[in-house]
Amino acid sequence: MNVYEYLFSLFSFLALVLAILLFLKKKGDRFANSLLGIYVLLFGYNVFYNALYWSKKLFTTDFIGHLFTNVLVWVLYGPILYFYIRRVLHRTKFRWKDLLHFLPFFILLLNYSPVYFMDAATKMELLQNRTIISHLYFFTSYEEIAIIALMVLYFVLIYTRLKMGTVSFNQEVWLKWVSFSYLAYVVSFSSYFVLQGLGVLQLEHDYFIGASMIFFISVLAYFGFVQPEVFEGTPMNKIIPIIKYKTTGLTQGYSLELKEDLQKYMEEMKPYLQSEFRLDDLAENLNVSRHHCSQVINEHFDSTFFNFINKYRIEEAKEMLENNQSLTISDVMYACGFNNRVSFYNAFKKFTGTTPKSFLESAAN
Repeated sequence: MNVYEYLFSLFSFLALVLAILLFLKKKGDRFANSLLGIYVLLFGYNVFYNALYWSKKLFTTDFIGHLFTNVLVWVLYGPILYFYIRRVLHRTKFRWKDLLHFLPFFILLLNYSPVYFMDAATKMELLQNRTIISHLYFFTSYEEIAIIALMVLYFVLIYTRLKMGTVSFNQEVWLKWVSFSYLAYVVSFSSYFVLQGLGVLQLEHDYFIGASMIFFISVLAYFGFVQPEVFEGTPMNKIIPIIKYKTTGLTQGYSLELKEDLQKYMEEMKPYLQSEFRLDDLAENLNVSRHHCSQVINEHFDSTFFNFINKYRIEEAKEMLENNQSLTISDVMYACGFNNRVSFYNAFKKFTGTTPKSFLESAAN
């Protein structure tokens, strides 16, 4: 093994340690921690498998038992991350129908099982004769394309969940980071097979994909070992030194003063009822910079500007639906500051957990 392969092996061990810590972690949601631990463990195993493959140790008697097991890992990333995101957002328990998400895993497990259960000597002989693939129940050259399509599908499902869920600003930053790091892996994974198909694949390309995985493991290790508060919602700008606001004169006392002014302005003037109301408008009315206005919202309300505004709008919409049932949902939508139905329904579902129609029906009973 060369230095790069030893380095990748080291990171696979780091992933194992991190996964164990997440499994044993008692603070917070233990089920969510366990799901994240499994996700990290899968990445770690994938890195370990790649190191064996690059060093040719995979094709020795000691390690031949791992042959083709990486395929199972590929189809587990998406479901495990999806369950983790869903758990954090909605506290959803695992249900029997969730086993359907593992159908690709079981299909591949069945397909490769003849090879998995072979003894090492037989596998070595079949590899030398280049006939090992013939012992699968079925083989298709489109298998990788199907797996990539599955990965993309799960990213879409995850991103859709993120848009529907109600979380704090800091949790949202964390979940988006985890989700888009998965997308980055999918892109690098897909690039590998594109390069392979073009016939220009080199070992350095393999290393690049491995590097994308160890980057994810490294950042999680930082959070897990150095700053575990990220899992409890501590502001990201207090955890990662580079994620912070520049010091431009906003002292703690002035920040608290702006917070009070902001709340008073929102409650008395209700600017959120204007559909075109923007962060620049809010900053101008408070007589502060756009940067300071955003900082106050992020730090004191743990929210982005649009979530902050939409939360007020949805509270207004709820009050209208409860107290004036002669209004239609469209009337309420425009009256509380939304200018299209999709944004209104998404925001309403995000902050109430139900649709405007269901809420109206409940209010009428």
